[in-house]
Amino acid sequence: MNGTLLVEDLVKTFRGTRAVDSISFAVSRGSFTALLGPNGSGKSTTLKLCTNMLQPDSGRVLLNGIDVAEDTVEALSDVGCVIESPEIYPDVTARRYLDYLGKISGMTAEDAKSETERVLGIVGMSDSRSDRRIGSYSKGMKQRIVLAQSLLGDPEVLILDEPTSGLDPKGSAEFNSILKKLNREGKTILMSSHMLHEVEGLCDSAVIIDCGRTVRRGAMEEIIRRSTVMISVIGQIEKETISMVSRIPGVIEVGSSGNEMSIRIDGGPELQAELVKTLTDSGIRVYSVCKKDPLEEVFMDVTGGNSR
Repeated sequence: MNGTLLVEDLVKTFRGTRAVDSISFAVSRGSFTALLGPNGSGKSTTLKLCTNMLQPDSGRVLLNGIDVAEDTVEALSDVGCVIESPEIYPDVTARRYLDYLGKISGMTAEDAKSETERVLGIVGMSDSRSDRRIGSYSKGMKQRIVLAQSLLGDPEVLILDEPTSGLDPKGSAEFNSILKKLNREGKTILMSSHMLHEVEGLCDSAVIIDCGRTVRRGAMEEIIRRSTVMISVIGQIEKETISMVSRIPGVIEVGSSGNEMSIRIDGGPELQAELVKTLTDSGIRVYSVCKKDPLEEVFMDVTGGNSR
């Protein structure tokens, strides 16, 4: 494997329990990769290992070819991170807080001021709200400032640990829109999440882990290609109908109960349309077609249905 971020056979044990068990994956330059898994699967631990907040028992993480454990400063010099919920000073304004962080990172006063305005603009906080105390902010506004903090210095790579956790749907959508724009502009993003419906349309690749192990990885399009279509018809479903549908190329499995068919397919909308046409051409009246969420279906399959 190769990529901007390369994780090779990571192992991390806590009190005799392997929280991360030989995890390997690569994040390509310019990609938006989701790290998915049930609660306790090792997502946060993996991201902490990627940023050297924890050291692995074995294995390694390379960022742009540099081992994170051996040369942390150089490896992370072009990386912005949001891991768990970082503490930010509640009694200062967002503008002053970011300006201060810029200065202690080595920027001149002029550069820190300019960089503060740049990142506030990216997260949509360049107005008077940035002159209010951070402690008065909503959860969504605080998350925007945390993201702005990670963007100081214009890093190439962003590593984010469930950044929309605790946000309402509107706040999540707005935050994800910012991330999507950053990715379109060239940022490489690795983001853990439990919001499957969000990452399916947001990310172009995914790594699914369970019990500390990698159970599925690849392009999002390939991961969700197989899905289940529920087709309801008028009247009973005969064995001949099931046999006919089973012979359609791309159909993996067919089941039925009453007047409903559960059809597992390897294909997209064209195959769904062909299924409906085949049924109607045979005189079977179809009154509803429902496709299950493909990413959620894959997630439940590979994690054994563990809760998120």
